[in-house]
Amino acid sequence: AVVSTQSTGEYQSKGLMDKYGVTIQPFLVATSGSDAAEKAHIMLNERGAEEIVLKAQILAGGRGKGTFSSGLKGGVKLSKEPGEIGQLTEKMIGFNLVTKQTSAQGSPVSNVMVAKALNIVKETYLAIVLDRSYGGPVIVASPDGGVDIEEVAEKTPERVFKIPVDIFSGISDEAATDLAEKLEFEGDAVQQAATEIKKLYELFIGVDATQVEVNPFGLTDQNEVV
Repeated sequence: AVVSTQSTGEYQSKGLMDKYGVTIQPFLVATSGSDAAEKAHIMLNERGAEEIVLKAQILAGGRGKGTFSSGLKGGVKLSKEPGEIGQLTEKMIGFNLVTKQTSAQGSPVSNVMVAKALNIVKETYLAIVLDRSYGGPVIVASPDGGVDIEEVAEKTPERVFKIPVDIFSGISDEAATDLAEKLEFEGDAVQQAATEIKKLYELFIGVDATQVEVNPFGLTDQNEVV
């Protein structure tokens, strides 16, 4: 999840989404190995997490396939053990993470996100961008999420939808529902997705964002749109 005003990291973006009522995965932020282990314990014992996803926080994509200057490979890790979360964090914080979107030196990691791992069974792509060629906000969406949207646009352009939004009237219930159906949500999930789309647009306008991107905009095995 990315909310671009100037430069907003993942956990700040999720915090903004939470403020605007958008459904997000529960998470805590840690700044050291011992802190991460403690936060993982809280997530597992008090916040209903069955597994933890640990994410290094930098302002760049491609973290999952990145490499740290500590030698650790991958900036996104799964574990059910607080101790292991702490050990992994020790190899992330204070080191640089190199991904396909950073310089060769990488970006320094000063904190990590300790979040409830969700079992996503459907991944779509949703972004709201300020597009000068349209003279206002445009929703860019695809039923094929979880991958690089440029790749989808190149290989299957008919699977990427661009919908200009009137900045004065916003997104109607009808337009949000139509978009949810284009994203191939079904049953109860259509209305859930439409509600989330409207809340994301409210966030976009409310914080004067230039871009709000959710990839994946997904459906969990509990039939919840996040």
